[in-house]
Amino acid sequence: MHSFFKLAGLALLITTAAAGARAADVENPPTFKASTLLGPQAQGPGYKVAQSVPSNGYVRIYTVQTPWGSDVVRGDHRLQTRFKELAAIDAMEQTSQSKEFGNALVKAGLKPVQFAGKLVTAPVDTVKNTVSGVGNLFNSIGSGIRNMGKTQENAVQSITGAAKQRRLIAYNYGVDPYSQFPPLKQKLDQMSNAAAAGGLVVTGAFIAIPGAAGTVISNVSTAGTLNEMLRDYSAAQLLDMNRKSLLKMGVSSGLVEQLLANPNYTPTDMTAMTGALGGMGKLKNLDALLGLAAQVANRDDAEFMRWRVELMASYQQKMKSITGFIAIAGVPLPMATTRDNGLLGIFPFDALSWTASTSQAITSVTQAARAQGITGPMNLVITGTTTPLAQKQQAKLGWSVQQQAFN
Repeated sequence: MHSFFKLAGLALLITTAAAGARAADVENPPTFKASTLLGPQAQGPGYKVAQSVPSNGYVRIYTVQTPWGSDVVRGDHRLQTRFKELAAIDAMEQTSQSKEFGNALVKAGLKPVQFAGKLVTAPVDTVKNTVSGVGNLFNSIGSGIRNMGKTQENAVQSITGAAKQRRLIAYNYGVDPYSQFPPLKQKLDQMSNAAAAGGLVVTGAFIAIPGAAGTVISNVSTAGTLNEMLRDYSAAQLLDMNRKSLLKMGVSSGLVEQLLANPNYTPTDMTAMTGALGGMGKLKNLDALLGLAAQVANRDDAEFMRWRVELMASYQQKMKSITGFIAIAGVPLPMATTRDNGLLGIFPFDALSWTASTSQAITSVTQAARAQGITGPMNLVITGTTTPLAQKQQAKLGWSVQQQAFN
């Protein structure tokens, strides 16, 4: 997300006049205390949040101490996801030490370390020794070929059944099977490989510890459906479904392939975004929104795009006012258009303050939107709060601000 806001502070300088903000008209972003913001969540199994929580004018930046080192987490929403992942890791650790898990390894004739080493050093022999059935193999062959190189599922794991076990385990613990958080990825690898090798019945032996379970998506009505899709379908099958849905929405075929091939998105991201857009009704100019999404160059920006689309879907379910999207000259983030020819900006901002960058960005957006024919009201809808100065200055520019809109 941070690179988007660098662009917002630099590329949005449409005119020299818009860029000049007097020192008295801007403020420094505030710093918060973790204990005040999070209460008991400031410390938990395997983590502790540093007390000082700075912000960059848009989101809060947390430093989380874990057994694997310091983890910098940008944004309240990402922090809650990280808490869920850490709780799941703790619960998985308890499960991996359980009698059921041990029996599964004994059944496979393996010890944890021995199995991990064998899989890495002799994958062909390991596959021969551990494959117990074809399952859904033939049904997924077509999807696998069509999406070769576009999914995060490991080829060896797919053959052994570990990929399916990984999805089942992640479902039980309420986490993303394609999570990019290294400690969780490692734990999912260990448990899914052992489960596939030892014939472990996931639903019986893997019992979600309270605090670890939950949905991998929130604020949209399709949360339960998404979790079930992640459990039941391979990454390649999900991409096929997403491709079909996006084309049906009118997204250009070249853009669809570019979006699906972007490695910064997980199959979960793609499925969540596609499902969210599909529930918003007929929208104009989806290519403007997804054209930017297809170009993201890092994981932070991909997560930001996914969460923003989900928030738009949540807003649309209640308000039914979004008609489409508009690419505003010089603005790296397409905005939503409304029935009254207005402009709607929906963002996962934790703490919006009126910094020099914010002033430049919103002033430039305002001028460019009016120049492109936006005549209706301009509304900013955010997940968090805004400072009094930010609210005052935005009102001067003609913006209304809805704070804590998704609580």
